[in-house]
Amino acid sequence: MKERLRKSYVLRIAVVCVLSLLLGFLADRAVFSLWSSEGTWIVRVESIGEREPVPLDMPEPQNEDPQGNESLGEWQQVRIPLVVRFLTGDRRGEQEQVVVEQLANSGISLNDGDRYFLGCDTFPDGSVQCYVSDFYRVPWVVGFISLAAGGLVASAGVAGIRALLGLVLSLVALLGWFVPAVHDGASPIPYSIAAVALVTAFTVLLVVRRKHWRPVAFLGAVGGAVTASVIGSVMVWFWKLSGMAGEGGALLASTLPGLSLKGLLLASVIVGSIGAVLDVAVSVTSTVAELSTYDPQITPTRLWQAGLGVGREVLGSMVNTLILAYLGGSLPFVVLIAEAGPTFFGFFNDPSIAEEIVRSLAGTMGLLLTVPITAFLGMWWHRRDQRREQGRPGMRRPFSS
Repeated sequence: MKERLRKSYVLRIAVVCVLSLLLGFLADRAVFSLWSSEGTWIVRVESIGEREPVPLDMPEPQNEDPQGNESLGEWQQVRIPLVVRFLTGDRRGEQEQVVVEQLANSGISLNDGDRYFLGCDTFPDGSVQCYVSDFYRVPWVVGFISLAAGGLVASAGVAGIRALLGLVLSLVALLGWFVPAVHDGASPIPYSIAAVALVTAFTVLLVVRRKHWRPVAFLGAVGGAVTASVIGSVMVWFWKLSGMAGEGGALLASTLPGLSLKGLLLASVIVGSIGAVLDVAVSVTSTVAELSTYDPQITPTRLWQAGLGVGREVLGSMVNTLILAYLGGSLPFVVLIAEAGPTFFGFFNDPSIAEEIVRSLAGTMGLLLTVPITAFLGMWWHRRDQRREQGRPGMRRPFSS
């Protein structure tokens, strides 16, 4: 029996790996067939010539570090002759030699046989300048996403399918509705709450097995997210934050002048915390529902205590997850600020750091308050069912399913 289960598991993993490779290959073919961007192509590098430095149009002293008198090589541009084969567009299949320019330390390493995005700009005087903008990684991205999704389904079965469906619906709500609405001028805070409500509804419908208890999980999660929004609003008001200090804030202010950056900051708190809040709300709801089903005569007070007890156990890891998620997302920016050498108090007073602290603390407080909100709702729901059952003796309890 064990040998059969082991072989079945290995077979499922093998099928997932093959399907991931196949989907990556199909994505590759689809990109090549549907490519329509003018002035940009996907190319494969056939050979690479010798690099040549591009003379800087500035006096020599400006290219030196005033403290160490060392050349600022990271700003040095180089010309690189390449022989490339075009894989997309009207020049597909052609091989040509081009000369690209890029920073010496651009982070894009050119290797024979690899594929890149090649762009060319034509200037009014007729001159053409080509550049490599990025690696071409679409098939690998699709392949690894397929591998993760397939592994989830192979391991968790129907539960994995439900989780993936919930993720897809959540992304549709956020990327397909919330982000375009904010871009078009909608107020970020009410739309973020509505988007979080949609995400919560999708997740609860797909994850919570007991239909009768779904409203408890839904209201508990939304209550925690709204609480995080309120606490974040208070912190932003007291700390005098504008929302422009974070990554992309100034750029958004110049490109979308009508967008409320404070509102977007608070919206990021709500959206960023909903995953952990949902996890806590569903865990507490599942515990309360299980106890209520197992012992219909359990007192509401005991149910409340059980909900709080489970919530405390879950909070330890969830708070850690939330804080580390925010820290990991902004780690390059934090290191950049630290490189400037601010004092300890200056570091925490920096507006960019303060905005990350707002997200972390507001999300954490929303997470903490999700536990009593959900436990109270579960206790009230159980008491409501007890009263209904007492009023209709002999009827089957609606939450026993």
